[in-house]
Amino acid sequence: MLLTSPPHSSDASLRERFHRRSLEHQRPLSTVTMAFTVVAFLSLVAARGFIGGPAAPLAYRLGWALVLALLVLAIPRAKSTCTFGAIGVAFSLALIGGLALNVAGLQQPLLWTLPAMVVIPVCAAPLWLTPTHFFVGSALFYATAIALLPGAPRTADVDIVMWMWIAAIGMPTSVVFHFGFYRFRRNHFLLEDQLAQLAATDPLTGLQNRRAFVAQAEQRLADVAQGGEVSAIFLDIDNFKSLNDRFGHGVGDLALRQVARVLLDGTAGTDSVSRIGGEEFAILLCEDLAGALRLAERLRGAIAAIERPDGNLTASFGVAEHRSGESIMVLLDRADEALLRAKHSGRNRVCSERPLPDAPLQSLIEDACGAAGSAGSRHRWEDYYLTSYFQPLFSLSHQKQVGFEALLRGELDDGALLPPAVLFAPKPSNDEGVLDRASHAVHLANARASLPADGWLFLNILPATFVADGYADELAAIVRRVGLAPQQVILEILESHGGSVGEMSRAAALYREHGFLIAVDDFGAGQSNLDRLLRIRPDIVKLDGELIRATGHGTEQPILPKLVSLLHQAGMLVVVEGVETTEELILAVESNVDFAQGYLLGRPAAQIASPGSVHLRIDDAFDVIAQGRAHQHALFESVVEPYRVALREAADALRAGVTMDRAFSCLATFERCVSCFILDASGRQLGPEVPGPAWSMEGASLHPVANPRDARWDHRPYYRNAVLLPGVAIASNPYLSLASGRPCIAVTLAAQFADERSVIGVELDWSAQGLPWPARD
Repeated sequence: MLLTSPPHSSDASLRERFHRRSLEHQRPLSTVTMAFTVVAFLSLVAARGFIGGPAAPLAYRLGWALVLALLVLAIPRAKSTCTFGAIGVAFSLALIGGLALNVAGLQQPLLWTLPAMVVIPVCAAPLWLTPTHFFVGSALFYATAIALLPGAPRTADVDIVMWMWIAAIGMPTSVVFHFGFYRFRRNHFLLEDQLAQLAATDPLTGLQNRRAFVAQAEQRLADVAQGGEVSAIFLDIDNFKSLNDRFGHGVGDLALRQVARVLLDGTAGTDSVSRIGGEEFAILLCEDLAGALRLAERLRGAIAAIERPDGNLTASFGVAEHRSGESIMVLLDRADEALLRAKHSGRNRVCSERPLPDAPLQSLIEDACGAAGSAGSRHRWEDYYLTSYFQPLFSLSHQKQVGFEALLRGELDDGALLPPAVLFAPKPSNDEGVLDRASHAVHLANARASLPADGWLFLNILPATFVADGYADELAAIVRRVGLAPQQVILEILESHGGSVGEMSRAAALYREHGFLIAVDDFGAGQSNLDRLLRIRPDIVKLDGELIRATGHGTEQPILPKLVSLLHQAGMLVVVEGVETTEELILAVESNVDFAQGYLLGRPAAQIASPGSVHLRIDDAFDVIAQGRAHQHALFESVVEPYRVALREAADALRAGVTMDRAFSCLATFERCVSCFILDASGRQLGPEVPGPAWSMEGASLHPVANPRDARWDHRPYYRNAVLLPGVAIASNPYLSLASGRPCIAVTLAAQFADERSVIGVELDWSAQGLPWPARD
């Protein structure tokens, strides 16, 4: 709710919170101070033993010390400010009583009691929690002291001195100490409270921010009684970006504040209202789904009455009811999914979570399992039919079909295909997870008729379905009912919302227990990233089709080979999708891709077709690569060989004692030469490098790392390979130069100079298009 409220309406609450907070801070300090006072009292008891004359029994005085100690032990257990104050008053009175007992029989009791009557109130002043406690405790202290400590007859000047100490020093000092510390504690509390409010408040609307909302919601869900009703409402202002873009952020901010006011006015004081971020708001309320829907509809109407420069504001709402054991984030995710359906179905409406329509789904599963073995069968779903199309996947090394991806299609009564945008469009009255489960039953039933015994079936599965409780067991049962084995099924997790990486990782282990293999679809697009792969650990990764056409910056060299190598090192097989041309097939083979899929190898069809002559097409790709590799190697060697020859000549000149400039004078004139250099046995540069013609092309040098003399290079392959083959000029693979940020290659040679081994080399600019690259990994 709104966290900023008028001061007069919350003074009592603020004072109570301040005193309780002070109690937490003062309790340990008071315990230590009062314990020290008990020790001081025991010291006085011990000192009294050195004074002659009649005295109260020692057991009485030690018993009084025990009373004081018990009051000290009560301080940590004080749960309220009243109890804390009462213990303080009791302690001060008990202390005065103990002092009176200790000085009984002395000829000059004032010498013992006057310092205590001055010091004790001053030391106790900062410890009193409230001014009331202070005045009551101090008044009772002095009254008791005067009553119990009259002492022996005194002269007038002694009385004047005594009251001067008490009235002129003790009382004013204790007042200053108490109110000074009280003010300090209060200012600290107000600052702490203000910072806490700022940390939990959205500054524009005054509502809770996301962090405070989630923390409060988690506490509320933890406290909700068994069977208690809690619902979440998620809402988003429609077309808010256009409001900012067309009329400025000032108009957008005003709209956000107006919506916040509508939400506050329309909800109860016990409801939590938050601006989650941007134009999104969330409400948590103690209502069932029906009550939350009624509130959402009222709020929708109220927001629709807010004017904007080009009409009226509208908002879309998603509503979900809390389920037992569910976290706040899962609840909000379900409400967010309902909100997305409201957006897709036209905006300015309320959509709720929908219970899974178990009856239609179970009916379709029964129908599909009963029809298992009938190829191309279709099954009724809403006002159309569901059927399967299959697209083959080929092992490039084996040059044969190894599996088929099942693709869902919708057919009308006349056999016409339903457009995918209609088939997969979110519907307010349906949960897309239900369609996902229905598709699995349809695909398994249709694949059973013609799936080869050694073939895989790739089933697409939404993350939300994949992590659903109990679905691993349910899917395994359906697979076995249609006559297949889970080992033949690869579950292909789609790029979609609906499950955290941690949940998918845990779910993957459950599916693997049944024998399913796991694949991740569209790696390289959307939310797919390397962290997701490493945590889920799929058996197969399907690369987004665009990756096959991606090239490195500044070159036309494909990045696919390196990406495939990375995934192989992580223990995952690779499928490349979208292979549509012979050139793309050749690149897939050359990149060591395991499996390929695309229109060039086979289009989706209602029947699982024989591979035909596709294996010959793949075989031709291998032949092209084999021939091209030899040609590429020869071409690369022909370009690099003059540099090798010149480098060997430079090495001979250096051995003969010629200076670096003269030894490299020929090599440094070659067109692609960036620089010539010498590295010592530890990989550090000896002397200055000799620049070549390509040095002048340095445009955007990476200045902090542009000086190679500060670095050590013995970890680079061009250094290690040269050391392994001393005397042989080695050409490296292209690498990204730290000095220039351009692709370069290095030609290096390890040679012995006097008593030290060195590596001499030349760096060549390899960024120009059309240059041959080495035909090896």
